[in-house]
Amino acid sequence: MNQESVRQRKAADKIKEIVSIIIDREIKDPDKGFVTVTNVKITPDLRLASVYFTALGDDEARQKSLSTLNRAKSFIRNEMAPLLKMRFVPDLRFFADDTLDYAMKIEELIKRAKAEDEFFNFHGV
Repeated sequence: MNQESVRQRKAADKIKEIVSIIIDREIKDPDKGFVTVTNVKITPDLRLASVYFTALGDDEARQKSLSTLNRAKSFIRNEMAPLLKMRFVPDLRFFADDTLDYAMKIEELIKRAKAEDEFFNFHGV
């Protein structure tokens, strides 16, 4: 497993904070929807930041949010520059975070398995 350095983690945390504020306060596009930045991962050279987000709504709403963020990428980077205090402003890549959806599916499968187990135990099968 690739271990993240302290430098990477600090940069990622700062980028997450700044990008969250910019998205919330500066991007006015209604297609943005209700977006929450959940995680940022940055390459060891600090040149590329992968920004993960959740968006309220269905897959269509998530895709609209992703498109809006991709269109606003240059604007976000320009707004980040004076706040970041890094030699380079990393390129941004946005990804819809499906971790919550995945966790909910796993939870549903566990519930279903427990219900089947209880049914078979109750009926002596």
